[in-house]
Amino acid sequence: MVGHTSGALLVFGLCLQLTHAANILAVFSYSFPSPFLLVGPYMKALVHKGHQVTIISAKNHLADIDGARHIRVEMLDQLMEDFLNYDFEKDFPMSKWQQALIMAEFFYNSSRYILSDAGVQSLIQDKSAHFDMVIVQASHTDALYGFAPFYNASLVGLSVYGTAWNIDYLAGNKAPSVYEPMSPDGYSTGLGLMQKLKNWIYITEEWLLEQLVYLPTQMQLYKRFFNKSAESLYNIRRNFSLMLINQHFSLGRARSNVPNVIEVAGIHLENPSDQLDDDLQRFVDEADHGFIIFSMGMEITGKWLPPDWLLIMQEIFAQLPQRVVWKYEQAPPNKSENIYISPMLPQRELLAHPKVKLFITHGGAMSIIEGAYYGVPMLCLPMYYDHFGNADRMKHAGVAQIQGILTMTVETMTNAIKELIKNPVYAQNAQQMSERLRDQPMSSLDTAVWWTEYVLRHKGAPHMRISEDDMSFMQYYSLDFILVFFVRFGVAILIITCVGLKLLSFLLKPSHILSSVPLLK
Repeated sequence: MVGHTSGALLVFGLCLQLTHAANILAVFSYSFPSPFLLVGPYMKALVHKGHQVTIISAKNHLADIDGARHIRVEMLDQLMEDFLNYDFEKDFPMSKWQQALIMAEFFYNSSRYILSDAGVQSLIQDKSAHFDMVIVQASHTDALYGFAPFYNASLVGLSVYGTAWNIDYLAGNKAPSVYEPMSPDGYSTGLGLMQKLKNWIYITEEWLLEQLVYLPTQMQLYKRFFNKSAESLYNIRRNFSLMLINQHFSLGRARSNVPNVIEVAGIHLENPSDQLDDDLQRFVDEADHGFIIFSMGMEITGKWLPPDWLLIMQEIFAQLPQRVVWKYEQAPPNKSENIYISPMLPQRELLAHPKVKLFITHGGAMSIIEGAYYGVPMLCLPMYYDHFGNADRMKHAGVAQIQGILTMTVETMTNAIKELIKNPVYAQNAQQMSERLRDQPMSSLDTAVWWTEYVLRHKGAPHMRISEDDMSFMQYYSLDFILVFFVRFGVAILIITCVGLKLLSFLLKPSHILSSVPLLK
């Protein structure tokens, strides 16, 4: 009897799991490796939960996931290769508008290669295909949002690089305190009136770039492949059910998020970390004065850096008592004995090593999260987009210093390194940040999966979102009240002013003055 009962419970449990299983389409136009460090564990977790997941992505970077259906778009890999071979020096320095034109073409091709791919077209033409949810890269590939209404599915955004004002707009988050530029280089962190005015102009310019440069090309693709009106795409852009952002308030800034914006910084930490090989293990274990990690991320190569940069770094490292583990394509000539160079490094294992003293980084989102998670002081060399904002938050939190990649010298870099290593305040602040980041009710991956399934359970969870119909721009900022108040107040002031002026003019009339004096009658 017990056996029959156990069997029945098992069958019931399986049926219950199948009942909650959903068909999910995940569309990622990323053509470089780092975003897939986050995408991989998220997709695996959804498959493990019993969902039927179809993934559209580049051929490289994301390994096959057992239980998931993969549609590989090989042209995305070619796109990245062409981009890396682009001669940026001929256009340097570029204005913000020139940068936007280049990136708009890149994102246009990303969306176009996906929508025109034979495998994707076969999926679109398959009348039996059905999806309950579409997960997309959050920004700049708006044409791909069209998959959601095509399948009448809820739309979820994944923002690997944290957030900015455009991500908040998609999530319906209009609070002024969350305004952050897409490219923070030149954006002020001050609170003065002129600084606020400058930032407003800065954000307005980015808004114009989105409306006039990025969005029109995506609109062309949307109309062509989904045969829908422009208005329908604008409606989609205002109806994301969920936005997962690779950020966390413990990393330097609390934000006034709306309920459908969920912070999931650290999903990629669920990936198993690579072990140190014997030579590298011995190199760091025997570092009497500790060691420094130097990595500019997975995508940045030597050709992106200034010509004299390599010689400057060698000179700096050669005079340090610490050993240096440097991620670089190849060992330069005359390398000093205290430097270990490799094109790939097990970064997380190195950051977790007890002898690590400092992490020199470009300030990419995942590198910053790793440095914070393991409590290591950082020296940031930001280069583009989110790097500047990430670096500034770490500096403000007292765990990092910043050096300009084009303005640094041997002296300024050496002084910064010594200060970060010798001043114990940086290590203490980094350790406190690590403790805060780790102190969460559940892992970032579990958080992402739970909220994803929450949206599935509640049919898109429209109750999580501030609807423009429920709260217009005027209502959100209480402009209706302010307008009525100032109109009434203004009318009252105008009436009082007019009466006062009339009375004053009457009192100052000579005839009135003369007639009021009895002796002059």
